[in-house]
Amino acid sequence: MGIGRNHFAKLFGQLNIKRSENGAVVNIDFTRMGRRYDIAQDALDAQVWSDMQKYMPFMSGNLRQQTNMLNMATRGEVYTYDPNLEYGHYQYEGWQYVDPKYNVAGWYNTDRDKWWSRKGITKIKSDRPLQYTNPLAEAHWDEKAYYAHRKQWVDVAKRALRGK
Repeated sequence: MGIGRNHFAKLFGQLNIKRSENGAVVNIDFTRMGRRYDIAQDALDAQVWSDMQKYMPFMSGNLRQQTNMLNMATRGEVYTYDPNLEYGHYQYEGWQYVDPKYNVAGWYNTDRDKWWSRKGITKIKSDRPLQYTNPLAEAHWDEKAYYAHRKQWVDVAKRALRGK
C-alpha cells in the first residue's frame, strides 16, 4: 500500500557520495533532496484527496470518513473509496445494483434508520444511474478531479519541492 514514510529520504540517502583524494574530501548528501520529495508526495496526496472529495457522493459522510482514514495511513497512493465498504464500489460505478428477484436496490428499515438487502444474494447491475445528493458528485470522481485539477496538482508538487 503506497510508499512508506521517509521513503525518498532513505532512497536518496543511498546515493550519498563521499570521496577523499589528495587531502580534499568531497561529501555529497542527497538525503535532503529526498526529504523534499517526501514533502512533495505528502502535499500531492493531500491535494488529490481534497479535490476528489468535491465530486464524491455525500449522504452520511461515512464513505468519505472511511476513505480518509485509509488515505491518512498511506503515501504515494490515494484511495478513491474504501474497498471494505460494501457500497463503495456501487457508488463509484454510479449504477444502481438490484436484487435479481425483486429488482430493487434494497429495503429501508425505519426502526433502525438503515437500508438492508437479502443476505447471500448477489445484486446485478441495473440500467438506472444513481442519483447523488451532492450536486457535484458523479461516478468515477477521481477522473473528474483529475481532469478538473491536474494542472494544480503539478503546481502543488513543484511548490513543495521548492519549499514554498
